[in-house]
Amino acid sequence: VLFHVQNMIDAWAANRLTLSRQLRTTFTMPSGDTTIQVGTGLAVNIVRPMEINTINYVIPGSSPGIEVPIGMMDEDAFAALSIKELSSALPIQSFYQTNMDGVSGTLQLWPEVSQDVTIVIYTPQAVGVPTSLDTDLVGPPGYQDAFMYGLAERLITPLGVAVDAVPMLSAMASRAWTNMTRPNIRPG
Repeated sequence: VLFHVQNMIDAWAANRLTLSRQLRTTFTMPSGDTTIQVGTGLAVNIVRPMEINTINYVIPGSSPGIEVPIGMMDEDAFAALSIKELSSALPIQSFYQTNMDGVSGTLQLWPEVSQDVTIVIYTPQAVGVPTSLDTDLVGPPGYQDAFMYGLAERLITPLGVAVDAVPMLSAMASRAWTNMTRPNIRPG
């Protein structure tokens, strides 16, 4: 059962609609660096996010701190930068990519900062994956039904029963999924 719960919640973490909260993290990008590692126990010590919603720098010397947005590039935009080693006092663009190890990501700022700069990232956060059967599954309103019916769908198939054979279960699981993800939908 624990294995199925862990796999279900891990799969949910890859779906933007299941990420109901946002974490604000600050760190210092050292002078002369362009790259920093993000992940548990790394330079930016948080659970590796699948993506970064927003990235800002704090204007040096401002009090209270004033956050200024940094542009976010995709793979193609980053690859198209012809001078990657350009230097400047403050960053204007960023590129974030998750690493294949599954536990870290790499954040690159451009241009290279010529002074220590405080960076603020806002990252979507998933529900924690339980480590034992005694772990309480906690989430915002609507998540408890999604946990229960989602797990029921995962457990019924190994028992030799097709999910379609229990139409009420599919309907309840679908309704629970909708209730869980509805608050996370961002209108275009």
